[in-house]
Amino acid sequence: MGSSNNPFSKQRNSEHIKETLVKLTFIVFTYLIIFAALGIFGKIIYEGAPVLWQKGWSFFTKKPQTLFVNQVEKGEGIEIPAQNFDGLLANNPDADKWLTNVTEFEKTTEFIKFDLLSGSRIGSGYLGELESLNADVYVLYTERDTDAAVGFQLQAEKKISMQQSDYVALTKADHKLLPAETPERTVNLSDFELTIAAGEYPIGKDAHDALVPTELVFQMRQTFADDEPDKINLTLIPHEQTITVSADIYYAAFDEEERGTLPVKSEQEVPVSRTFRDFTLAAGSYITKPEALSILGKYGIQHQHDPLKGSIVLNKNITGLTVPKDFWGILTQANPSLKTANQSTVTADTAYIRFDISKDTEILLDTEDRESIASANEATGKFVTTSEQTHSYSGGGVIGPIIGTGLLVIICMLVALFTGIAASIFLNEYARAGGFVKTIRLAMLNLAGVPSIVFGLFGLGLFVILAPCVTSTPKTSSAMMVPLVKLGSKPELRVCEQQHIYICEKSNLSSSELTTIATANGSKLVYDGWIWLSLQGWGTSILAGGFTLAMMVLPVIITSCEESLSAVPMGFREASLALGASKWQSIRTAVLPYAFPGILTASVLGITRVAGETAPIMFTAAVAEKSELPWEGLNSTGFDKFLDFLQSSAQALPYHIYTVAGRIPQSEYTQPMQYGSVLVFMLIVMSFAAISIWLRARVRNKIKW
Repeated sequence: MGSSNNPFSKQRNSEHIKETLVKLTFIVFTYLIIFAALGIFGKIIYEGAPVLWQKGWSFFTKKPQTLFVNQVEKGEGIEIPAQNFDGLLANNPDADKWLTNVTEFEKTTEFIKFDLLSGSRIGSGYLGELESLNADVYVLYTERDTDAAVGFQLQAEKKISMQQSDYVALTKADHKLLPAETPERTVNLSDFELTIAAGEYPIGKDAHDALVPTELVFQMRQTFADDEPDKINLTLIPHEQTITVSADIYYAAFDEEERGTLPVKSEQEVPVSRTFRDFTLAAGSYITKPEALSILGKYGIQHQHDPLKGSIVLNKNITGLTVPKDFWGILTQANPSLKTANQSTVTADTAYIRFDISKDTEILLDTEDRESIASANEATGKFVTTSEQTHSYSGGGVIGPIIGTGLLVIICMLVALFTGIAASIFLNEYARAGGFVKTIRLAMLNLAGVPSIVFGLFGLGLFVILAPCVTSTPKTSSAMMVPLVKLGSKPELRVCEQQHIYICEKSNLSSSELTTIATANGSKLVYDGWIWLSLQGWGTSILAGGFTLAMMVLPVIITSCEESLSAVPMGFREASLALGASKWQSIRTAVLPYAFPGILTASVLGITRVAGETAPIMFTAAVAEKSELPWEGLNSTGFDKFLDFLQSSAQALPYHIYTVAGRIPQSEYTQPMQYGSVLVFMLIVMSFAAISIWLRARVRNKIKW
């Protein structure tokens, strides 16, 4: 029968065309996804691979650093430590065009080895320098001496023009410092009589520092962090006040045209005349009283003492200290009450590279390499730069962010896996079907769809600000404090100074009275001998970040684990129970081993998700820049050191990528760091995926149903 007489012929042709169009549509969308993925990953590999090839393992072993772009004049005999020379070559692949006459040699440096005896008096800055030169040394002290003599040194004569009031105070403190003739001169200036209304105002750090020595009564709502010098914080003026200030203070703290200064209700210019004394201090070494050094410090005399707090009194011997010979002279001259023993001279040979720069050129250097080459050639002046540009986070490597990400993932998975597996076992094996279980499952589905930034805000409010802590030094900003037992040990004086702890001698004060007194004294923590349960949060820390990420990934882990448990045949449970096993024994021996591949898959899904999150850790754990790894710089010991480690902040790879790509000024030097970091991150995630596939296959081969 011909096709013309077949009633289904036209319909078959139509269906065939539709089938072909549907198939082509599916093919187009499939290959579109493949090409998009190839384009994205190809771009990352194309841009990032040369960075890893150029920098090598240093990209994995160095911390993120600022990149210095220097225009350098040609020169001969330039020196750099050998360990930094490799970094110079890694940052300058075209170095062969200007680098000549490279030779290796050893430089001998003299050091003084000595013991520091109990009872020594030493300035705060000099003790800090000693500790930086001896990494394993950290000195706790309990006393300061405000009467101990202090020293300073002038490399060249110093001309000083001192106000009459300071001159009189210096004469009383140590008249021997002053020359016989100090001529007077009178200058006509203006002071300002200001009236400041009560209220709350935003001020900057410069304004705050200018207000401190004045008679103005004010209270800061928040202190100024060292790493945020441009931040504006609120200050409270409790009542209307009238004060008189100098022109310098007026323009620093009350100039209303500048952001971050106090507005004034009324002002009046007051003409004044001031008398100055002009004199010159000759070059040389001086020993004087702390009061005199405090005055001289206002006029540019450099030192590392804290004249107001006094010298630190060492209460135990410190043995095996080593310092460069040059610093030894400065240390002993500036601290005349230093007691030392077992002094000896030792030498150390350090490998150096000497090279020539054949022409004026552009050289790129990381922070560490820039400091080392500048220090090595400071005396000779052979490394001459005509201009210098800095590019944040565009140098170094990513070891800090990698370690920070790893720590956050470990803490997150420890919390999420134990909690998630326990919850899934309860829901699948113990809980009775009903409205309660349905509500829980619905809540988990809703949580799985919540944006990550919401979890970040949740973690900020719960873990960073309100999480409970048991401590003897609660924060003055605690939401609630409950006394537990009077067993707290008084912190050392150094800890009190560094952490701004207020020591309250009265033990019968309420929590509100304690925090009020401590806040009025400018302290952040308070101690009164009690152990407190304080809702003060864990601060920005890897612990807070890990718990926040755990809350975010819990719905995924619970759902995946429950599905794995449900997939195990009911006969396995029934057979185990029939043999006399308890409910838990049956779950542990006949269910969990067969559900393990699915649980492993859930774990990997959780790791890959939390490792790439930025918003939650931005609020709770990560910092843009940190020169130390989380365990470095911790001065406590024992279990306290572990707690301090958990409460330290960290860098994280996704936040580092966000910072480099979006938060800093972009340039040709930031792009390699962006793509290099993304490629490293992609390799890490792919490695986890490969390991999970291998483990899952291996486990499934061992477990046969």
